[in-house]
Amino acid sequence: MALPLPEGQLFHIKYRRLPADYEMPSLEVASDHYTLGYHICGDRTTITPDVTVTSHPGYVGTMAPFVYHRTIPASDAPYESILIKFSPLFIRPLTERFGQQLLDDIYSRPTHHFDEKTTGRVRELFFQMLEEDRQRSVYSDFKLQCMLSELLLTIAERRLPDESASTHASTLTPPVIEAVCYMEKHYAENITVGEVAGIVNYSVAYFSRLFHRQLGKTYAEYLGNIRLKNAQRLLLNTEKTVTEVALESGYQYPGNLTAAFKKKTGMTPLEYRRRQEPVIG
Repeated sequence: MALPLPEGQLFHIKYRRLPADYEMPSLEVASDHYTLGYHICGDRTTITPDVTVTSHPGYVGTMAPFVYHRTIPASDAPYESILIKFSPLFIRPLTERFGQQLLDDIYSRPTHHFDEKTTGRVRELFFQMLEEDRQRSVYSDFKLQCMLSELLLTIAERRLPDESASTHASTLTPPVIEAVCYMEKHYAENITVGEVAGIVNYSVAYFSRLFHRQLGKTYAEYLGNIRLKNAQRLLLNTEKTVTEVALESGYQYPGNLTAAFKKKTGMTPLEYRRRQEPVIG
């Protein structure tokens, strides 16, 4: 269970700087608040019953009440963010004016990103709210409501399509979410379907059927996609050699990475790096 809002508060904001390997120890769900987070540094993968997505600096994360989720590190950079929790009552002037559907639409996705200009304004709003909350005056709640409303409207109007999100074939049950978390953390190792099935206390046969039904992919296919996406990130954002990228992504031999890349994209890893376009879904 996620920590609730502090007693007597309808709005709470804090700055966080955490180690790169920080992760939520278990599935969390909020019961009394919506969550907004501005991603300052680091890369994080969020897994919900409906989607798995990775966020990067400049992204905004959103999580509605009663949605089980888990976040884990997706790189070795420190995790730095500004986190906001707010009660539905705090934002009632906005929902009374535009309807609950506005909030539902924003929170239908766990992450949002924007063009460079909008990202600057979003970042500014988060830091302005953090400063206003620190200084606190008789006008602060009203000013925070106005800034939060502007932020939510900006997300609704200016967010870009998220082509990197992996939508699940059906709603994931908590054990399958835990299995996906384990795979996302240990993809560089030689993890077998038997090992992951054991983590969630299922037989291999039952786990394999459940996994395929909920994710629309076999265990091997899903693990292969995780490894390819990590290789993509390393190729585009580092100067590591293909051999280094292969080993860090869970391939024993560079040739295995090359074969997987050519099958998925029609290109070798080096051709993909030169092209500089994310194409793995």
